[in-house]
Amino acid sequence: MAIDQDKVCLNIIAGCYERTVLGYEVTYNEKSEKYSIQAKFTDNSHIGYVKTIAASNNLLASGSTDETIHLYNLQSNTELGTLLQHDGTITCLCFHADSHMISSSEDGTLCVWDTNSWDCMKTLKGHKGGVNSIAIHPSGKLALSVGVDKTLRTWNLLKGRAAYTTNIKQAADHVLWSPDGELYIVVIEGVINVYNITTASIACTTNCKKRINAVTFITDRVVAVGGEGNNISLYEITKSEVTCIHDFEAHDNRIKGLKCVPACTVSGKPSKSHRWLVSASSDGYIKLWSLQINKLQEESPSLLAEISTTARLTCVTVRPTVKAMDTEKEKPQTKVTMALDERKASPKQPAVKRTKALSEHKGGKSKKKKMKP
Repeated sequence: MAIDQDKVCLNIIAGCYERTVLGYEVTYNEKSEKYSIQAKFTDNSHIGYVKTIAASNNLLASGSTDETIHLYNLQSNTELGTLLQHDGTITCLCFHADSHMISSSEDGTLCVWDTNSWDCMKTLKGHKGGVNSIAIHPSGKLALSVGVDKTLRTWNLLKGRAAYTTNIKQAADHVLWSPDGELYIVVIEGVINVYNITTASIACTTNCKKRINAVTFITDRVVAVGGEGNNISLYEITKSEVTCIHDFEAHDNRIKGLKCVPACTVSGKPSKSHRWLVSASSDGYIKLWSLQINKLQEESPSLLAEISTTARLTCVTVRPTVKAMDTEKEKPQTKVTMALDERKASPKQPAVKRTKALSEHKGGKSKKKKMKP
């Protein structure tokens, strides 16, 4: 039976070692007053495992060890094509609104993409070795990247060039801006370093005493951290220290992915008092947690729904429902032109344009879903 779109609260998309992109929908049943996670689609186009995945309002991108980026339209449930610009494993993908995307690779480059034409507007070079993680400032004017060359690089996206380089003595695994853009964190194995944006220096640090595989901001100053253990930890950031304010058991195996969004009901209005945290684990489960912002220290998150994917998960991302996104669009936004256009001839074809329907998951089998007009 088809899922009633009016009851869909959230889209969850995951990647796995089985070379598959898995799509799910979080639905709410008014009679039982319970949430559930239901399979929506699967895509098996990659020939390597899916290492990274990202979503915007309408678009989905997955990056793989097969050195390709696959593109999807989440509104029409169709595959748009494949980007072939990189010469190494795709390590990270980041969208800025629906207008631009940045990709990074083990080839040491970052590519800035125009999501309307899927032309590569700029190739940012500088890392001497693979890039592990990238992050775009909320304004769209700056980006950060960390790599195996033990550097933290800042990129001016308005001019499409490097701004400055910081030697950090170790290869960092993750870099992430706070939602308000006033600070950023760099994760090196089990250590979180918090940087002041004004001085570009470390303001405070903490050792989580376990390798960190996933990190996401819950609020402007609280991050959720998952790693080699079964637990998810919440850390609060102040001007002088990073403190663990809560720790709870979430899975039966290591945490591989975390994403947080404002809680959303079927009315489509994002909640100001609650957050939804999505976790993916090597145990094959995807779980949806509810967190009350003013009680993060006192109360453990409540489990709203879970699903066993039976896959070896590697990454996860989320996409709010159309209703929730329409509410967000009512807020005034500043339009930013990200990078100088560099659409020069390349020996590699940047994109293979094709449109293909995603496979609809139904009763354990797959069938082609008709394209919407």
